[in-house]
Amino acid sequence: MIALFVVVLLLVIGGIFVAISGSLGQFPDSEPDLRPEMADPGFDVVVRGYRMDEVDARMAALEAEIEHLKSVTP
Repeated sequence: MIALFVVVLLLVIGGIFVAISGSLGQFPDSEPDLRPEMADPGFDVVVRGYRMDEVDARMAALEAEIEHLKSVTP
């Protein structure tokens, strides 16, 4: 049983050595991140998330902007 643990330990140490030495090859080039950048909402963070009064005020402003854009667009 101890021999099995020694063999497993040697395999793990050998695997770590091979990974660190770069013998497994290089990682492929990553693809560019095509996700759009998210704007910072600017809310204060509190214990349970964002402050609801700030979120409510932002939602009201966005709803007013949507209504304005609906009235301007034919």
